[in-house]
Amino acid sequence: MKLVVYGPNKRLGSWLEDGSIIDLNHAYAALLESKGEPRACAKADAEVPSCLLSFIEEGEAGLKAATKAVSYAKKTKVAANGNRLVYEDRDVKIHAPLPSSATRIAMAGANFYDHSADVNKMFGRPSSIEEIKKQVKEGTYNAWGFWKQARNVVDPDGYTPYPARTQRLDYEVEVGAIIGKKGKDIKEEDGEGYIYGFTIVNDLSIRDGGRTGGPDGFFFAKNFDCCAPMGPCIVTKDEIGDVYKLKLKQTINGKVRQNGSMESMIRKYPWWIAWISRDMYLYPGDIVCGGTCAGTALDTSPVVDGKTKPDNFLKAGDVLEAEVPGIGKLRTTIVAK
Repeated sequence: MKLVVYGPNKRLGSWLEDGSIIDLNHAYAALLESKGEPRACAKADAEVPSCLLSFIEEGEAGLKAATKAVSYAKKTKVAANGNRLVYEDRDVKIHAPLPSSATRIAMAGANFYDHSADVNKMFGRPSSIEEIKKQVKEGTYNAWGFWKQARNVVDPDGYTPYPARTQRLDYEVEVGAIIGKKGKDIKEEDGEGYIYGFTIVNDLSIRDGGRTGGPDGFFFAKNFDCCAPMGPCIVTKDEIGDVYKLKLKQTINGKVRQNGSMESMIRKYPWWIAWISRDMYLYPGDIVCGGTCAGTALDTSPVVDGKTKPDNFLKAGDVLEAEVPGIGKLRTTIVAK
């Protein structure tokens, strides 16, 4: 199922292939009412909540109930009490499918073979994909990552102000795995069972300073207003198929910059879930992003006098489209601050 957050009240919907959005909570309440169920609305609020995070917490039971609601709404567009059940996506605002402002967004660093090899090459550190694979096998390829803050998430078709402190604003199309249940010290072999679904995240980054400490260090290079476009939906795990076969594409003003595959992912989601959950709980609605493929401005820009040339980096007015077939297309416009 494709789950969206839509409208002024940020309600949960199911996004169908024909572009219609079904309000799952209202549709399930209408279904229960049609069967003569007492307190249908209260039951619907409990079993198919209109809040995305609450719905994720319902797990498989919530999805089963939602599937019934979709089937009912396809035949009945308006409930007996007058509640509208079906909308057109062109008529409503679609928000980022961010489960909560408390959601933690973990980002895997240097986790695609092609991207890592190209970055190393640009900085004069020759490292072929074969060499990286050897390092991974030997256990000498270090894992690292960082956090992006939920309050920096921006909606599909949203705007990101160009940060005043940079001339090198970069982009990274990524697939984020949504955590579906609480867990700590999770074993890698169990990690798959904690994934609820997947969405697109565009990891916008300031590249001037590199991974250094201080006020302009790596954390601050990865966190600024609207630095994490997300969406347009969450596709549940049962519908996505093999996530590692998905293609990744990013265009800037219609020109393809990134064109890769999840097959290049070095360490898979269960590994990262195990690594992140050491001594720390993961909660429903947390997100684990798996990294990006080659084609970023960083790995395509020559280094001159120790700095990357700014030509390939984003400029105010640029329009980004991060696309993952099976999930959708995430559009963002860079605007002057």
